Amino acid sequence: MASELKRWATKYPDLGTGPLPVEPYISPEYAELEREHIFRRVWLNVGRIDDVPTPGSYFVREIAVCGASVLVIHGSDGVIRAFHNVCSHRSNKLVWEERGQCGGYLSCCFHGWTYDLEGKLRGVLDEDNFHEIARERLGLSPLATDTWKGFIFVHFQHEPEETLEEYLGGMTEELADHDLGALHLTFRYDVEERANWKVAIDAQNEIYHLPILGPVHGAFTDILETNEEGCTRFSHFKRFGRHTLWATGGNPDYVPAGVEQLIGAVPITPLELPTNSLFDFYVLFPNMVIAFLPGGMMFTYNFWPQAVDRTVWEIRFHFPKPTDAAELVVQHYRKTQLRDALAEDIAGHQNVYAGLASRAKSEFFLQDEEVQIRSFHASWHELMDGAVAVDGRW
Repeated sequence: MASELKRWATKYPDLGTGPLPVEPYISPEYAELEREHIFRRVWLNVGRIDDVPTPGSYFVREIAVCGASVLVIHGSDGVIRAFHNVCSHRSNKLVWEERGQCGGYLSCCFHGWTYDLEGKLRGVLDEDNFHEIARERLGLSPLATDTWKGFIFVHFQHEPEETLEEYLGGMTEELADHDLGALHLTFRYDVEERANWKVAIDAQNEIYHLPILGPVHGAFTDILETNEEGCTRFSHFKRFGRHTLWATGGNPDYVPAGVEQLIGAVPITPLELPTNSLFDFYVLFPNMVIAFLPGGMMFTYNFWPQAVDRTVWEIRFHFPKPTDAAELVVQHYRKTQLRDALAEDIAGHQNVYAGLASRAKSEFFLQDEEVQIRSFHASWHELMDGAVAVDGRW
């Protein structure tokens, strides 16, 4: 037992063991610095290729933390591109619908300027009455765009310092054998929380709280690997540059009962994913999670800051296509089970933030099984170290 204590601090001494400051969670000044020093400097996941399956299909992603509306569109040449959702005439928001399908052109609803699926300006109403129109310079403003494992990423720098593959680093090799194309978006939730985005991602980035937070969390704890005191333990923790993986094994003594026994008796069409353990949880810095559970279930999170004290938590469940009604019932049950646990998490996020915002404490403490939170904040500091000091403290 003693040899297992504080094992992650021994393996990753550079992450430190001291408390973390509260101010970056509650200061509007820090939130503004994050806009320029984090979110505009990294690759951001904005959707999946399933969102734009055919030429002419598009969706709009509002990214409040970057002060931008992003239009993602499947071009007639098969290429997926992203643009600032801004007309070149007088910067009207070009597309107002959240998603849709067009026949080859998009037209501004203010003055009718028209663009093709590659973003080129194709039509100008009353063009002869303009003093100068250089169509080749007046197309939509592009964003760097790339895809990985079916996920669409954008970058706000005109020339990103790293390609997407370089940014993801060892994460690409770690997930190389995962057939994510066989998983399909099945359920989704969008939750607006009264909490800072880092509070939300910190809470989801550990399982120390699992035995305590609520009855659904307690039921999950029964399934997982724990120590003699019933506290959760990781079987794996890895760092891939700014990104991390943690995993936990199953409880060998767990015996399903009741509904779990019935659900477990349903034969599931196998989808073998080379996972590290029972539960794999990948955090792609800064705000994305890809996690895997048995039975071929993948869920993803995206945490989008709206203000220093407000976050939209996007939750997506992905399953293989069910082959019969029994498999469909299992998927609905698993979705509902996880949904109920997340409802307990939401209350936790908001109450933690309320406590931080009270400024009753200036710092908080982490134990060794919260090492992944330390790793996340090390990445946060790596990018924020170039920021101007706030109130002389940095």
